[in-house]
Amino acid sequence: MARELNILGIDIGATHTSFGVVSSRGKILFSEMIESRAGEGKLVSRVLETAEKIISKARAKGKSIRGVGIAAPGIVDCKTGTVVASGNLPELFGARLKEIFQDRFGLPVFVDNDVNALAIGEMVFGVAKGQKNFVVFALGTDLGGGIVIDGRLHRGANFIAAEFGHLTLDPSGSQCVCGGYGCAREWVSGAGLAERGKERLPDDSLAVKSVKGEREHLKARHIFQAWQKGDHAAGQLIEEFARRFGALISNVMKVLDPELVILAGGVCRGQPEIVNEVVKWTRHFYFPEPKLPEFCLSRFSKQEMALGPAAAFLTEKPRLAKK
Repeated sequence: MARELNILGIDIGATHTSFGVVSSRGKILFSEMIESRAGEGKLVSRVLETAEKIISKARAKGKSIRGVGIAAPGIVDCKTGTVVASGNLPELFGARLKEIFQDRFGLPVFVDNDVNALAIGEMVFGVAKGQKNFVVFALGTDLGGGIVIDGRLHRGANFIAAEFGHLTLDPSGSQCVCGGYGCAREWVSGAGLAERGKERLPDDSLAVKSVKGEREHLKARHIFQAWQKGDHAAGQLIEEFARRFGALISNVMKVLDPELVILAGGVCRGQPEIVNEVVKWTRHFYFPEPKLPEFCLSRFSKQEMALGPAAAFLTEKPRLAKK
């Protein structure tokens, strides 16, 4: 029987960064979480400090760490381990994470886009075991994606494959942080939904009342909660959200013809009932035949997101992991 390996997985998210010492069987032995935006301009330093703490904790318990897998939002050059662009965490722009972490810990390091890593994690440890062709839509603060074709992750020539949040949904839309116009994330993301709520919801909406009229504090979850309580204005926003999300998924399906669609991210974890609405609209925009692929929610909790980068390391760095 092959010896079990332990990998430190680090998932850097727009709001939280999750750490976990993950065995090659997918068991999380030690975990930690920090806020990504606390301490402006010091994210990489805080990630290094927390990583050092959890590695020391694991070693004190007799668990050796054989490598580090890191998942970061944005465009990531996984060959050099560099974050090329990161709209939600600008301080990561140009961060040479592979070099920084290898120098600090003397361990092999693999760095990838966060949703790419999640897709690999689903294939190795999650709901996509045994699946060869599937897509992941990760809906949280932003909207990211992952594509697996014939059992292999598809990153594209410039590492920008599956940037679903930046597909154009409205050619007349406003300019996005990416430089494009009418990007999907303007409607289909937690941040996008919150912005629309701030602009459109009337003062008597339950969502606005829940933040005592202080619209700057309005979040997507407030709008979802108001929708669940029957608030008409919130319901209109959710209907638009689901309709545009369904159209987006349908477009991706017409290109890739997946056997499975995985919905992940904080919004989907927190609002699983939205899945039925999204599937309804996907069906509306899709071909009459064939039948829709299977839709399922990721089973990874926020605390389990380290499974993705750990799986990516094990998949992409097998020779280094066995040294």
